[in-house]
Amino acid sequence: MSVLGLGLDLCPIDRMESAVGRHGDRFVERIFTALEKRHCEAHGRVFESLAGRFAAKEATSKALGAPKGIGWHDVEVVPAQRGERGPTVVLRGRAREVAEARGVKNIMISITHAGGVAAAVAVAVG
Repeated sequence: MSVLGLGLDLCPIDRMESAVGRHGDRFVERIFTALEKRHCEAHGRVFESLAGRFAAKEATSKALGAPKGIGWHDVEVVPAQRGERGPTVVLRGRAREVAEARGVKNIMISITHAGGVAAAVAVAVG
């Protein structure tokens, strides 16, 4: 296994709350998949969860080299299931094309929250 890319992103939780407050469901549906939205709403801390997933999407794009054309729904953050180590990423569309062209077999992510900020790191491995 070799590291082919690394991405890091931060998202202030209050910034996510403000964006949702200004634009409502239109913003949420533009950025997040139905699965991501359901998970965040069920999780309890909606804005913290949305900010974490936003940061993970951005970090994943950076790990792929931040190519043009990746849509928000091309990177989906799937919550961990019991017995798994953490959330995973599903790539679709342009993100998947770029990953395949660069020999990326998997994207490993980690999401954290502290001090009003969500952070995520993504590692592209081949």
